[in-house]
Amino acid sequence: MVLSFNYHQLPNKKGSDIRTPTIPVTLKGKSEAEIRVYALIDSGADISVIPKALAEVLNLDLSGKSESSYGIGGEIKVKTSKMGVTVAKGHEKYNFMVPVQIILGGEEPPIILGRRGFFENFIVTLDESTKKIKLKKVVRLH
Repeated sequence: MVLSFNYHQLPNKKGSDIRTPTIPVTLKGKSEAEIRVYALIDSGADISVIPKALAEVLNLDLSGKSESSYGIGGEIKVKTSKMGVTVAKGHEKYNFMVPVQIILGGEEPPIILGRRGFFENFIVTLDESTKKIKLKKVVRLH
């Protein structure tokens, strides 16, 4: 079965709205808190990214050493952890763990779902002509 989502309209820094490949997901860490958010599907991101404040609410492990990460905004300091992600629509629901980089300072980044851990679970189609995201669950035979 294929999960289909319309692009979500978000304000950009210039004050206007832009439609982005963003889907509703539920994030979970070590705490009982489950946070429902919109996350940007980013095929250019190696790994998922969240802000430190969200990582603290989810009670993610922040004990590791900080390291540098590089992206379109340049170099930033991050810590790497893992978080649970749930993608659901209708009667379909998929839960999995993804590695995540937690941004330690500076601007609040958008929540990004990157290739490692997320794209590995789905065949992802981003259709700019219709502004739709399609996620087809990958079935692995062991």
